[in-house]
Amino acid sequence: MQMKFGIVFSAVLIVTTGCKTLDSVHNTLGGSSPSAEQIQAAYNRAEAAYYEAQQAIHLANVESLADYDRNRVDKARQEWQELEEQFTELKAKPHEALDSASFFSSQTVSGEIMSMSQEILALVGGAQAAKKLILSVLEPVRSHFAVLDKFDTQQQFPTRYRKLNKHHNKLKAMLVDGKQPDVEAQLPGFKTQLTRLEKDAVSLHYLGQINVELTAISTSAKAQVLPSVYMDARNTADYAQQFINSNVRDYSSIEDKVHSAKLQILRLEHLFAEHLARKQALDDKQVEAQLLTLENQLLELTEKAGLGDLRHLSFANQLKAVKDKL
Repeated sequence: MQMKFGIVFSAVLIVTTGCKTLDSVHNTLGGSSPSAEQIQAAYNRAEAAYYEAQQAIHLANVESLADYDRNRVDKARQEWQELEEQFTELKAKPHEALDSASFFSSQTVSGEIMSMSQEILALVGGAQAAKKLILSVLEPVRSHFAVLDKFDTQQQFPTRYRKLNKHHNKLKAMLVDGKQPDVEAQLPGFKTQLTRLEKDAVSLHYLGQINVELTAISTSAKAQVLPSVYMDARNTADYAQQFINSNVRDYSSIEDKVHSAKLQILRLEHLFAEHLARKQALDDKQVEAQLLTLENQLLELTEKAGLGDLRHLSFANQLKAVKDKL
């Protein structure tokens, strides 16, 4: 598309030069009327220029060039509106192709249409070049914003996101203004800020709920009764956070680390539930029922392992015997 656009642009320049030569015929003839062939040729050139400009405007829309260089694209669209009106009038009266465009203009109607088309092509071409430069220089920045949008950072960290997005737009405008060295000098610091926000966004997404639960557990009886188990859960979550800081886009591995932290919290919850059940059994003087239940469960294990009835041993020794057997 870009190669085609360049070829067309060159062609229009050539045609425009030819247009000035032919359009001057009217003046050099000392006021004599141009021939029908000359008028038709001028109209054909104007029509070709019109469709080239139309293609350029379509290209600007398809490639979203306004997102990269709004000023040029807005000017091109304004020119296009005027060109549409002027060509519509010429199309209705093609015999006026070599008439003067206006009392104050030295150009013919067809010449002015071609001149406007040339301006549109130049503006769109400039916007295309700006887009290419922005995509090239700011590609790492764009990848950061893609991740931030994926993790809904605009909602979770609105102030920081808005500030960084504003800076991003500023850098794009600087590139359009030809300040590439200044932009490249700012990129390292800007990418550092983006990376920091990206880590925070990923951490909140994967570890947010886990950290809320651990904070609640830290001030509860669960942490007092099971301090080492709580520390296991806390350390597993901290390790997941450290992994995120070092591998922020390794989502599969992050999910594995976070899953381990979730399992540690479940372990703590189940152990605390067992503690409460035993405490309730002590209060209700039903310790024997619980002990017998556990003893029967161990008996099933020892018999399935081919060890027979080992109830004369402690629970710990019965489990050791099963482990040794396996």
